Parts: sequence; C-alpha cells; structure tokens
Amino acid sequence: MPGPVFLIATELSSRDASWADAGCCVQRLVEPCARILGFTPRIQLANIDSLGIPEDAGEVFIIPACLDFSLFQREKLSGTLSELRRARPEVAVHHDDVDPGHPLLVEAFANRITAALAGSHLAPQRVGLLLVTSGHGDSGSRAQTYRLMRLLWERLSVGHADAAFLRHAQTFFRMSLEECSKTPLHWLIVPQMQWDGEHLDFARTILDDHRRAHPEAGSWELLSPPGDDPALSAWLEQRIVRLWQSKRQTEAARAPSVRHGASRGIRLGNIGDGLIAEPGDREGMAALVSATLPKSDVYLVKVTWHGYAPGTFTDAAALDLLLSALPGRAILLEGHTTSRNRGAPDIDWSRDARQQRAWLTQEEAVYLERTGLAEVIARHRAQYVNVTEEYWNERRSSADGFVPELLMQHRGAPMISFAKFKGPTRLSVSNLFGLIPEPLRTAWHGPDILYFARVCCEIAKIYAALFPLFGMNEALYSAVRWERAGLYRSRWGNYDLLNHRGVLTLSEGLPAADVLASRLQGQDVTRSGFFDVVRAELGWPDAAASQELPRDILMRFV
Repeated sequence: MPGPVFLIATELSSRDASWADAGCCVQRLVEPCARILGFTPRIQLANIDSLGIPEDAGEVFIIPACLDFSLFQREKLSGTLSELRRARPEVAVHHDDVDPGHPLLVEAFANRITAALAGSHLAPQRVGLLLVTSGHGDSGSRAQTYRLMRLLWERLSVGHADAAFLRHAQTFFRMSLEECSKTPLHWLIVPQMQWDGEHLDFARTILDDHRRAHPEAGSWELLSPPGDDPALSAWLEQRIVRLWQSKRQTEAARAPSVRHGASRGIRLGNIGDGLIAEPGDREGMAALVSATLPKSDVYLVKVTWHGYAPGTFTDAAALDLLLSALPGRAILLEGHTTSRNRGAPDIDWSRDARQQRAWLTQEEAVYLERTGLAEVIARHRAQYVNVTEEYWNERRSSADGFVPELLMQHRGAPMISFAKFKGPTRLSVSNLFGLIPEPLRTAWHGPDILYFARVCCEIAKIYAALFPLFGMNEALYSAVRWERAGLYRSRWGNYDLLNHRGVLTLSEGLPAADVLASRLQGQDVTRSGFFDVVRAELGWPDAAASQELPRDILMRFV
C-alpha cells in the first residue's frame, strides 16, 4: 500500500561533497520521528531544484531546508508544487516554509559560535559577529537574516554584530569586511548555511583576499556551518511532526463529530496518577470534565490573576472553555495583589493596603473588564469571591481563620486549582499561594524556594481538609518559556510565548498534575528542591514522575 514520503529539500546536489553527510543526517531522523508518529516514516534527501514524487508514494510532505532562498528557488518551488499536483492528482502534496529565526536554528548557530570561542580567553565584548549569506532572495529574506543576526547578538552578548551578503550590493561582504577592519574587535564570520557549498567557497575567497590586504585580519575566523548539530536535527524533526499533525488535524476537522466520546483527547494515565489531555474544543473539554471530575452543583476554581503580562494569567479564552464544561455553578477565587494594578499610590503595602481597598476594587474591576474576564464571568453566571475582601470584612471561618466563611457553605464541593504553564514550579500547588489574603505576600515567600514550597503545601493541606482538590494546569492557548532576551517582559523577567499548545494536565490532588506539567517543560522533578518539599508534604504517585511522556507533546514545549 502506498505510504507517506517526507522529502527534506536542500540546495545541495548529489555532486556536492556534503551530500553524503546530509543524507546520513536525514536518515538519523527516522527513529525519533517514528516514536512520535507511531510508524516508521520514509524520509529522503532531495534537491530543491529537481523535486519529484516517488512512484510508490501515497502522499508527499516537502520540508524545505534552505536557510536562504533565492528568488529563483522560491518561484521554482512554487511552480514545482503546482506541476506535481497536476501530474499526480491522486497524491496529496503538503509543505511548510523556513523560519530563519526559529529558536532551534538560533541554538545551532549559537552552539557553533560558542565552540569557536571556547579556550580563546576572549571576553564577549571583544568579539564581533558577521552573519554572511547569499542575499539573492527578496527583501523579506534579507530582513530575516538581520533578525537572525540580532537574535544571535542578544543570545551571545558579543561586542558588535552585523550582516553581509555575497549576492547583493547592500551590504556586500567585501565592503563589510572593510568596515570590520576599522574596529578593534576579533571578528567571527558565521555563514547562514547548514552545509558547506558554493557560497561558502565564495566567502572564503573574499576573506582570503581581505586578509592579504589587511594582516590584522589574519586571526579572523570563518566558521564552518553547523551541519548535523543536534538542534538542527531537532528542528527538522519538529517540522516533520508538525506537518504530519497538521494534516491529521485537517482530516479530523472534516470527519463527523463524535458527540459523546467521554475520554477523547486523554493521552496518559488515570486521574489519580495524573493525565495529559488535549481537549480541543468545548465539546472535548466537556467530555474530559465529565469523565474525570465528580458531579456537583458547585465547583470552586482558583484562577491566577496576578497581572497583565500576556500569557501568564488565566485569560478569558481558557476560563470560558473551563466554565462551559463544568456541569455546575462556578465560584472563582483570587485575592488582591500589588501587581494587578495600573501603577500604585504611594503607600506602605504592609501597613496601609486596607485603607486603599476602594482603589484596589476599582483597579480589579478595570482588570477584569480590559482582559475580557468580566464578560466571561457574567455570561456563565459565575461568582467571584475575593479572599482579601472576605478577610478584611472578617468573614472567615473560625476553624482556621484563613478560609472565607462563604466557602464553608459549600464544604465538600470539588475545588480546582486552575494554573498556567508558566515554568516548571509555578503550577497548581504554587497557584494556591494567591489564597493568602494579604495583598503583599513577600513575607510568605521566605528566604528560598524551599520555604515558599512549604507555605504552598500548607495552604493545600488546609483546603484539602475541606474540599476535594484537583490540579489542572493549562497550556490551552499558550505557554510561557522564560528567555533572557524574550519578546515579553514581566516583573519576573523576559519571556516568549509558545502559542496554541492545546494541552492540559489534570489530577485528583495537586502534585501529579504538577509533576506532569513540570516534566513537559523540561524539569527533572527528582532534582528539584521545590518538588522535594511537595513529595515530602503532599506525596505523589510514582507513575507521574516515571512514565514515558508522549514525545509529540514534549516537542511542543521545546
């Protein structure tokens, strides 16, 4: 039976010396992709200028691997795809495009530069970085080269960085070298290429000419391309998997809906050991809730509304999806905070916060309105209980002086800690920290992460004695990846957003859901001080910490 064929389309031809190395690199993709896809894929290296459909192919997936398309190559590829579809209409042809600023590409080039600097004893500030490519594409392609250069510059913190082109006048490589000679920096010339080839030979010739005219440039280095760097292999693997999954999702969207698939989208385990789920739409979320949570007239939901930083708080879309799935009424829990406000009056938060409660209430109303949360709350007729206001009004239970008295009317109702994927420890256990009534919670953070973890676990114990707790960590529409040079900024630092992850972890009790979510984000929970405390105080099932995770989901958080 004809099967799928994946073609890695490169500018290399079979005559190039690097062709054999590239072919070996492509074949090494088969095994890791097989573990994710569930079958052994047929992956081949192909020249982008002479693409063809193998006779026994049922469908073809084309993954371009050129890091700098020429105008001719891009036009040729478009024409080739049209010709393939006309010549073999029975064969489906799928393809994607190259993003030169992809984090894995940045990592591959950064690895090459770091290796070149190892042992040189040069401070980064004394190093210049010149990214060189053909430049024979359109202006958008050259703009992408400048973007990659900027990402490398910020990643490595070198003294200066620039871009130059071999087939374009602005700025031609030879001219850039002349400008580099006017600086006291040690220059590294980095080719925007995966493999050695014609353009790299041209760059060598120009650099050799420059060295003869400028002896001070004799120590400048033209780095070899990253070739089979593991990050580049991961980049190709990720694209193969995503292209296949995109095709499968398109097919699923066309298929008839299964309205009562109660366990649809559940990928791992049972709720006691923790599970990973991909609920998809409202129907899928409702099926997940029906299959895993006890039925109740009321559900308590601890959201996370600490500030405006995009992707770090429970947003309107995620809350709407959860509330639409719950069969009972929701009571949302959160407290006032110092960080959810637009600026602040000149007050001592540790002493005077209560006197500013009118202002805090106004700021909270603005927050809920601006983020769209107020509309979601009203539409689902949910109730919002601000634990700080309940505390200030002395409406708290006499049993522990901590839990709002209003909640005691619903003792025994399920309580969900609805947390974001925003780091390997900031999950459903940490989310309960927001139930401390005081707006300024600095004292409870303590001197280190172990103290903070113990505080969170104590809060969990208090609420677990009154309500069955469920951990639910969501990356339904985005997940946070902390990056020093990230696009977004919060009070905790810079970060980037991984959009459309479509995943949540869920467990009865909080730890298992957190262990799974932490592992998906790359944390070894057996070597985490935070999770050492969680294991000692709350415990967790061994399955959550040891079972093999779905590799395709892991790849979404790379």
